[in-house]
Amino acid sequence: MNDVDLDRLATAYAYRPPSDASLERAEQAGTLMAAGARILDAGGGPGNHSAVWNRQGHHPVLLDPSMTMLTGARERGLTGVRATAQAMPFRSRSFSLVWFHLSIHYGDWRTSVDEALRVIDDGGRIEIWTLGADHYEHSFLTHWFPSIAIIDAGRFPDPDLLAAYLGDRVNSISVTHPVETVVKTAGVWIPAIAAGFVSTLQLLSNEERDRGIEAIRHRYPDPSEQIAYDLRFTQIVADGDRS
Repeated sequence: MNDVDLDRLATAYAYRPPSDASLERAEQAGTLMAAGARILDAGGGPGNHSAVWNRQGHHPVLLDPSMTMLTGARERGLTGVRATAQAMPFRSRSFSLVWFHLSIHYGDWRTSVDEALRVIDDGGRIEIWTLGADHYEHSFLTHWFPSIAIIDAGRFPDPDLLAAYLGDRVNSISVTHPVETVVKTAGVWIPAIAAGFVSTLQLLSNEERDRGIEAIRHRYPDPSEQIAYDLRFTQIVADGDRS
């Protein structure tokens, strides 16, 4: 999305370390691959998942349009390519896994899916982790910043449409709805929100952002108080055999 500053988001990721569950998702995907598989981490940001696959002995390539994201990933010894998912600069059938983790909503998702189908090996795997209305309409952030539900409805593809689009092009597809519970203290939440650790926060008006932060401070005056919230994912998995 053009209005999101990805370099600013990269800085805000200091407030968004990968959860154990997120790393476990990447590890599980890696265990399904043959040894030394080529994996495309599409919109992989700072490379947290690519680092998991690198440790597993695979050959991940991180694709991201942000130079700041790529610089951080390369400092970790990862291979990074600056490009978008809508124009992947790779040969056809060159990856065993194409992985989108909260990145399919950046740019035209149909073009991203078409490109993923182009670069995936026969028998390869496309795995998409995204969010739908069941998440963003009821999320912790939406409670304090109501515009988030409206903005994200325009950003994220409807998971049913996304699954149907893929399902028309491959022989096998599965859809699940995992839920991850995250716990942070109020003292961590407020500076993370102020920094814009979730990209949609950049798209709020200054007035709504400031009003929401003040409301959170009022509700949680003790910075050590723990706040639990759920991430309601939609996981879409397709094999690369064309229908």
